[in-house]
Formats: sequence, C-alpha cells, structure tokens
Amino acid sequence: MDSIFFKNECFTWYNLEDPSQEEIQKYLKEFSLTSYTVQDALEIGHLPKFEHQDNFDFILLRFYEKEPRSYTNIIREFSHKIGIFMGENFLITIHQKPVPFWEIIQSELENDPQHSKLTTRKLFYKIAQRTLNTFLQPSIKIAEQIEIYEQSLYTTERELKLNLKRLYQLKRESSTCAKLLVLMRDVLNEFRSYVKNVASYRDLQELNTKLLHLHAQNTDDLQNLFTLTISVSDQRANEIMKVLTVFSAFFLPLTFLTGFYGMNFEYIPGLKDPKMFYTAIFVMLVIVVVIFLWFKRKKFL
Repeated sequence: MDSIFFKNECFTWYNLEDPSQEEIQKYLKEFSLTSYTVQDALEIGHLPKFEHQDNFDFILLRFYEKEPRSYTNIIREFSHKIGIFMGENFLITIHQKPVPFWEIIQSELENDPQHSKLTTRKLFYKIAQRTLNTFLQPSIKIAEQIEIYEQSLYTTERELKLNLKRLYQLKRESSTCAKLLVLMRDVLNEFRSYVKNVASYRDLQELNTKLLHLHAQNTDDLQNLFTLTISVSDQRANEIMKVLTVFSAFFLPLTFLTGFYGMNFEYIPGLKDPKMFYTAIFVMLVIVVVIFLWFKRKKFL
C-alpha cells in the first residue's frame, strides 16, 4: 500500500506497507534509490543498520512486537523492521507489518506549531524515539514477572518445572531485546557524524541507554533466578535422597539380622530358643536407638 503520510514546504513523507515490485521500481527511479538498500529494507529478519549515500541516508530500525508463535529467527519473533530512506526533501518508510505508532506521529506532525517548517531529520527523530519506546513496556512486564517468580520459588516441584520453562522464554525475549538495542545504539553512533540537532540526538542516545540497561538488568536477573530455581529443585531432590538414606541406615542392620536367621539351615544358635524372639527384638531396638543417637550427634537429623 502506497500513501503520502505527511507533506509540507520542506519535504514529503511516503509510507509503503508491504509494497509490490511495481511500487518498488517506481521509487527506485523517482528518488534514485539503490537496489541493495531497498533489498535490505525488504529482507525479513534484517538487523538494524545505517548507510550514507550521496543523495540519501538509509536507516533500518526494528520495533518491538511479539509474534504469537516461535520462529527459528529469534529477531523476527520479537520485532519488525522499518526501512527509512531520508533525503533533503523526502522521507520514505518501507515495512511489511503494520506500525502501531504511525497515527501518533502523524497527529504530532499535524499539531506541531512549526508544521510548515518541519524537516526530515525532525521526523526521523520522532520515528526513532517511538521505535525505541516500544521496548519500554516489555521491560516493565518482564520485571514484574521476575518479581512474581521470585516470590513463588518455594512451590511444588511441578510448578517449579513450569516456572523454568517460562523463565527460559522470558530470558529469550529479554536478551533479544537487549541485542536489538545494542545494534540500534551502533546505528545511532554511525549516524552521529551527520547530526545537526545535537539535543534531539542526545535524547535518543539517552533513551537507548536507559532501555538497554533495563533489558540487560532483566536478563541478568532472569539468569540468576533460573540458576536459583534449579538450585531449589536440586535441594529438594537432595532432601528426598537424605530421607531415603536415613531409612536405609535404620533398616540395613535389621535386614541383616532377619536375613541371617532366615537362612535355611537345620541348626542356627538360638533358633529354637523360645526367648530368642524377644532377644532379637531387643537387639533390633538397641540398634535403632544407637543409630538414632549417632545421627543426632552428627546432626544428620
């Protein structure tokens, strides 16, 4: 779909959503775009990048949007791209998926007091800011989930296993967001040489740094929580093994006695003595008490 999203005395903003080959060829000729930059803008899963050409700058950004299903390419699963071609009197945006903040930017441009004097750089800063802001809400939600899982560490074993699966998914999401923000930070650093409005550029840098810190912190917290959850699960398994070992220690000598007197021989000392049954019971009780006291002394119980 081809449409003009904004126009004033200085430039025109063209937006192409899932463009056809005919539309692509039209813009290639009209604005002297290079075919390989357009291919980059259309390539699924392409990472953020910046290229400076003679008559335009090409910037590829990615905004956060989680897909309902998993992809082999993890970048596609949590983000979609926007290709931006920025010249002196034109700005072209190309994307496959709908962009959730286009209407907000259009409204801001129309209501700007300096509506007629806005430049392509000003629009780019708005797009970049809105793109980065899409990573804010996920970081908040992930942080809230981390707090919930920290409080539910000492739950049942089944819930712990479910928590591990969910923690892995959150870690996957958070680390992907952090990687994308690192790549977009590199794009902003490359773009620095062509910046005129230093204040707006610094605002973008600060926002990127803030969001990167939030997602990096979430990733670290998730890794620690993941490790702690496994440790709690292992501790529970060790406690079960400890109980089984204690029971084995009590019953091992008793099993030996019963096994000894259960052997199929005609003569075993005390086997036919009427008092031997009570003697054996007494000996077993003494063994149990001795083992119990020894375990208590060693603090095994």
